[in-house]
Amino acid sequence: MGFKENLKEAMYCKNLTTIQLAAMTGINSGTISSYLKTKNSMPPVDKALKLAKALDVSVDFLVNGFEEKTESSIQQKSPFSIDVFRIAKKMDDMGKEELTIISSIIDLLKKR
Repeated sequence: MGFKENLKEAMYCKNLTTIQLAAMTGINSGTISSYLKTKNSMPPVDKALKLAKALDVSVDFLVNGFEEKTESSIQQKSPFSIDVFRIAKKMDDMGKEELTIISSIIDLLKKR
C-alpha cells in the first residue's frame, strides 16, 4: 500500500477525521485531504513527521505500511483493526450478491 492508504488506515484506527488531524498537526486540512486522495502523494519530511507523531505511528509505517517485524502502536492497541480495515477496503469493490454471501458466512461463523 502507498502513503495515502497507510494514512487512511492510521486515521481509521485512531478514529480521526481530516479536520481533527489538521488541528493536531497544524497541517491544513486541505493538504491532508490531498494526501488522502492523490495516488503516490508524499508529504515533505517535516509534515510526515507531524502526521506520524499525531497518529502514534512511525514515518516508516506511513511510507511503507505495516510490517510484521515491528508492532505499531495501532497494532498493540487493536491487533485486528488493520486486518479488518483491509478486508473492508476489499469489500468496497464487491457487488451486492458477493456481500450477501460474505454476510451469510459471517453469520455462520458467529454461531460457532
